[in-house]
Amino acid sequence: MKRDFLKMMGGLTAASIIGTPSVLAQSTTTWKMAIPVAEKSWFGEMHKWWGSEVEKRSGGRIKVMYFWSDSLVKWADALPGIKSGIADLAWVSSTYFPAQFPYYMTLDQIFNFGDDYVAGMKAAIDTIENQPDLKAEISREDIVILMPHISGHAPVGTKQQLGSVRELKGKTLRTYGGARIEFYKALDANPVFMPFGDMYAAIDRGTIDALGDMAILLSNAFKLNEVIKHVHFFNTAGVKGNGGAVASGFFMTGAKYRALPADIQSMLMQLRSEYTERYGKSLMELESNIMDDWRKRSRIVFHTSSPEDEKFMQERGNAANELLFKRQEAAGHKNVRAVWAHFQEARKKYEVKR
Repeated sequence: MKRDFLKMMGGLTAASIIGTPSVLAQSTTTWKMAIPVAEKSWFGEMHKWWGSEVEKRSGGRIKVMYFWSDSLVKWADALPGIKSGIADLAWVSSTYFPAQFPYYMTLDQIFNFGDDYVAGMKAAIDTIENQPDLKAEISREDIVILMPHISGHAPVGTKQQLGSVRELKGKTLRTYGGARIEFYKALDANPVFMPFGDMYAAIDRGTIDALGDMAILLSNAFKLNEVIKHVHFFNTAGVKGNGGAVASGFFMTGAKYRALPADIQSMLMQLRSEYTERYGKSLMELESNIMDDWRKRSRIVFHTSSPEDEKFMQERGNAANELLFKRQEAAGHKNVRAVWAHFQEARKKYEVKR
């Protein structure tokens, strides 16, 4: 009897040791997902699709609980939100954490991507995983990207038409941060860092004159078409805009990811690849549809740059990028140019493949 009891206890102990890293193999867990946008938005639909695929592909071992509109963790607190365990996944944007992500922010230099958004996101993931300096930075923060992000080109929204990009001179303008601060300074504007959720009230009340980095889809989610009348692409020659945000996405802590069973890790990486394709293709299509809707319903007028403005934008954008490179290098981040070069080479590679 005693022998049977000890045998049973030994078996239970061995099972618990073997099963420790793979709790999901025998139980169901719920992931809390902190989302800054509203559920009824294109982003909301994308995130719900990802969550439903996780639940389905995990065989029900993982459930996803959505917390919309900053209700769990605010966008600007996403990184500490996942590290503290308040959220299991959150939308981390590099420019909200400049001290932690000096190399990651480099991907958001001016002219960072072209009109192929899938290629831009693939290049960002490639750089995170294969460029030594950025890879080390992400590893130091111990986070893993599960859903990439790209803003699409980020134009400027105003209530009054600007005849030229030079008319930004002296105007207070919202920015996403990072290289874009120096870019707008180079255009003689007064840039102010501001999260997306604060933009509507700021321009509606006249606190600022213009909405910089106003990505079309995200702007639609936050209903910014209700408070502007003109959208200026301020594009360079041959593209729809001057770039936008790509150093951003949904992350999980590395510790949590490594504790997952191998089959779940593999599933998440495969899903990330499919999500990238789905997101990029859909975004390119929907931007045109949203702009058509804004023209009809909100009577918004869209403006592209004159040849003179294209040249001016290119010169000032290049100057802003160079200034940020030098500033980062002076701060001890010696390989920012190597990060940028890897990203640009990867982007061109994926554009050719597609």
